[in-house]
Amino acid sequence: MFKRILGVFILSTLLLLVVSCGEVTTTTTNYTLPDLTGVTKTEIITTLTDLDINYSFLYETNQDIAVDTFIRYAGDDQIGTTISDDHEVVVIIATPRNILPDLTGMSEDEIIIAMRNTGIAYTWGFVLDNTIPDDTFIRYDDSLEIGSLVPSSFEITIIISYSQAQLPDLTGMIKEKIEKVLNDLSILYSFEYTVDDNYTEDNFSAYKDMQIGDYYDEGVVIITLFKNTFTSNSTSLIISKYVDGGDLTDDQAIEIFNPTDSNIDLANYYLAVYANGSLDLTYQIQFGDVILAPGETFVIANSSANGNILVKADLASDDLVFDGNETIQICFSNGTYIDSIYNIGNIGYVMNDEVFIRNGSVVTGTREYIFSEWNAFIPTYVEVLGTHPVSFPEKMTFTETSRGFYDPLGGMDEVTLSYINDGDTAGFLPDFIGLERVRFLGVDTPETFMNPPEDWGLEGKAYTTLILENAERIYIQSDPDMGYTGGYGRTLGLVWVYLGTEVLTIDILASDGVTVMRTENLSGWILLNYYLVLNGFSYNYYGGDSTLVFNNRYIVRWFQEAEIFASNNGLGIHE
Repeated sequence: MFKRILGVFILSTLLLLVVSCGEVTTTTTNYTLPDLTGVTKTEIITTLTDLDINYSFLYETNQDIAVDTFIRYAGDDQIGTTISDDHEVVVIIATPRNILPDLTGMSEDEIIIAMRNTGIAYTWGFVLDNTIPDDTFIRYDDSLEIGSLVPSSFEITIIISYSQAQLPDLTGMIKEKIEKVLNDLSILYSFEYTVDDNYTEDNFSAYKDMQIGDYYDEGVVIITLFKNTFTSNSTSLIISKYVDGGDLTDDQAIEIFNPTDSNIDLANYYLAVYANGSLDLTYQIQFGDVILAPGETFVIANSSANGNILVKADLASDDLVFDGNETIQICFSNGTYIDSIYNIGNIGYVMNDEVFIRNGSVVTGTREYIFSEWNAFIPTYVEVLGTHPVSFPEKMTFTETSRGFYDPLGGMDEVTLSYINDGDTAGFLPDFIGLERVRFLGVDTPETFMNPPEDWGLEGKAYTTLILENAERIYIQSDPDMGYTGGYGRTLGLVWVYLGTEVLTIDILASDGVTVMRTENLSGWILLNYYLVLNGFSYNYYGGDSTLVFNNRYIVRWFQEAEIFASNNGLGIHE
């Protein structure tokens, strides 16, 4: 009895010592994961419980395995893997129902990809939330959660976010840039104006009834812009010439003209340049302290331009560099532009590699660029710099050459009329008949060999007939840049006609054959091709690659302006 008591005492003392010293140890038991292939959920519970293994279930949609039947262990666990008793095993079992995937943080496009192979039908729901990006997953609707099982025939609703746009800071921006910023944000807007000559016209003033940073939801945001009093009146300076000698030269110049009756202090103005479509000012050139008298010009040239330009320049600047698509403006000292070549944001090459002269009829600047106010000349025609206005030639001057029609440099042959096919095709002796008859360059009059003839086809043919039958002399000229022959073997040519010194009066009639649309008085040498376009019997089809020059102008420009004239006056096919 004493021994037993002593033994209990000793054992109790030892246990007390172990506990008091914090040295209680535990024993880890290892288990081997069983093969559950083909086993149902109920049997899995029994098996794993008997093995004292911690486990949980995870469902996976699978139409090929029976409901609630083992598919695999999750993660790195596999059949036969040894695990400790503190490891929780996740058992994946099959379900024919669909499982809602975790879409947390996904955008709309990412959600579409994630849902593509789930077999779950869905629709979208939207919730306003300015704290997360637009079109980002928020939750499932109808109390469904990530991992929920849904029948294959059930349509769920995926709730994604939308946020209100915040009104951006437009301070210092011009109207064109404001439009781009707001369009990019899909914000509807309209403009109002407040008059203040201290600020640049069309620059941002304020939001009406809203503040920068306010959230925008629906409706139209009203933007207040500045407006100046002087832009609604006649402006004081205009750009009168634009010289672009080509991409391989520094031959650029701008001419300013004073069309008013008063002296103008150029210190109150500067030249602004927006390069390559920029909505932000690229650079500005100050004119300096110069008084420009009425009718005088002021020429700014690139410092590296050729001597023929620099000798005409009043100011040479390294900054005056452009290649044909820069917006160039005269600006008042407050930043408001009063005249402009191109509109801000332009990227098109319209005034390029040539000298452009403003029509003498233009005596006020314009804030909207109008190309028809300009006439184009070859890039070396710079002797006119420093003089404005300039008289324009009314028609192309014919100059006879001794080179034959087929000369590689281009030439001409004198001919006589043989027959007329159409408004744009005729035969000439000795070398331009049959298949070699002449197809007029740059024109395509409506067809007459149709039943019925095309509109204005007969009138075009009648005009060509009248001109050619009254000709005292005729030359056919080639344009090597356009080629010597066209379709059906026909010769491509310009038809020069000498009508003599007596004036030939021609009434251009409307389609009713009675109404006089235009009367022209012709004499001397005329280019028939050009007059067919000028009177609306053809559109302009002259190719832009031609380098033929008449009166310091490319022939292409003559034809372009002929079409503009016919269109503006509603002549022929333009009625």
